[in-house]
Amino acid sequence: MVANIENIRKEKKLTQDEVAKYLWITRQTFSKLEKWNIEPTLWQAVKLSELLWVEIDNFIETDTKTLSSKNIDWDKYKQIITNFIKYWADDDGKITKTKLAKLCYLLDFAWYYYNLVPITGLEYKKFAQWPVPDAYFSTLDELFEEKEISVKVKWPAYLIENIENPNHDKLNDDEFQMLQDIAKKWKWKRTQEIVEFTHNQLPWMMSYDREVIPYLLITQEELENVY
Repeated sequence: MVANIENIRKEKKLTQDEVAKYLWITRQTFSKLEKWNIEPTLWQAVKLSELLWVEIDNFIETDTKTLSSKNIDWDKYKQIITNFIKYWADDDGKITKTKLAKLCYLLDFAWYYYNLVPITGLEYKKFAQWPVPDAYFSTLDELFEEKEISVKVKWPAYLIENIENPNHDKLNDDEFQMLQDIAKKWKWKRTQEIVEFTHNQLPWMMSYDREVIPYLLITQEELENVY
């Protein structure tokens, strides 16, 4: 059962403007969210949970497996995410959502560069800060619900951490090795460095905003610029 956000907000004597500002969204967007015309993202759910003192489960009802009719191996995608957290996270075991999204993108497109097939088959779209599939955020939601990851806020960043040591049995040896190679290369880089790297790749530059980025474009990239 999802929470009645409006009732809880009023009990806390908060206005729509106040909550919207806390979530970094417009009042109009929050009004839609409050009526459940749109669902909160994981990050908005975390913030609502903190502000309203309500368990985060009350703000999540997404099932990643209903997002696509394609034959996606969701368990494999989850293992990619959790293993990047393991091998790329800072010494405290945490990684930001932006860095994590970038690493997953680099792995899929690098694998395509060498094998002409992606690892996940997900469609990545071009947004201001990242190439990202729609399923990225909902998969994080599911991992959070399953208590495989935890999320902590260090505003404006959201830090993600594994709760348990992840499996990687869904990845073959070569896939897992490439994941580790990418993690090792980018481990101590700043978020802006990995953002700039992906924005200078042909797939990003040759794609339109909010449109799907064709995997094939990575095959025109110079080898040293693949990841």
